Amino acid sequence: MLGSARSVLLKKSGEPLPASAMALYGFNENAGTTAADSSGNNRTVNLINATWATGHTGSGLTNTTSALGGKALFNSPSAAITIMGWVKALDVTSGSTHIAFGFIDNGDNTGCAIFVQRGDGFGTPNVLQGDIRIAGTLRALNAPSAMTVGVWTHIALTYDGSTAILYRDGTSVATVSASGSIGQGDALCVAGGMVDAEYDTDVAVDDIRVYDTALTPGQILTAMATPV
Repeated sequence: MLGSARSVLLKKSGEPLPASAMALYGFNENAGTTAADSSGNNRTVNLINATWATGHTGSGLTNTTSALGGKALFNSPSAAITIMGWVKALDVTSGSTHIAFGFIDNGDNTGCAIFVQRGDGFGTPNVLQGDIRIAGTLRALNAPSAMTVGVWTHIALTYDGSTAILYRDGTSVATVSASGSIGQGDALCVAGGMVDAEYDTDVAVDDIRVYDTALTPGQILTAMATPV
């Protein structure tokens, strides 16, 4: 029965996910100061001030300052990427800034990241936002509305070398056309920013995936239906 149900679910969801990923985090530890990468690439996230919580499936992280422990995700500038995961907003106070996950450098500059909202003067304030630095210029992909406090939402940001797309629950909500390599950042941050970051947290995250290719809408739907 379980196998049949899963088969039907994947048919509804769309295309199979790529065979390999840059990093996969299910946050199933529910304790401790590290989050394991199940992609096989051993990119363990070292968590600082880790706060574990109930996730979208199993456990997740909330209000945590985290870094990738000095392991660069990209060995050289990349021309394509997908970052995605489940996000629950815990605060959407007007004018506040809340990072969910993504690549940030030590100067707090964004390489590629998802923000529940940004009120710090970049992009449209108080709405879901995906930010990606392409050819040295930070581009904002602004959703048409704010996230809802306490509701798990699947967010994905893709870039294929010419177009960046922000998805909310599997539906495209913003696009930007640009070409060039992506800013790498110095760390993968989850449920928070760098140690010295100005960004607030007040989010929960789960099932984060990173690929060095732009996933299709069908693959994103499959990821939504398939826990890490």
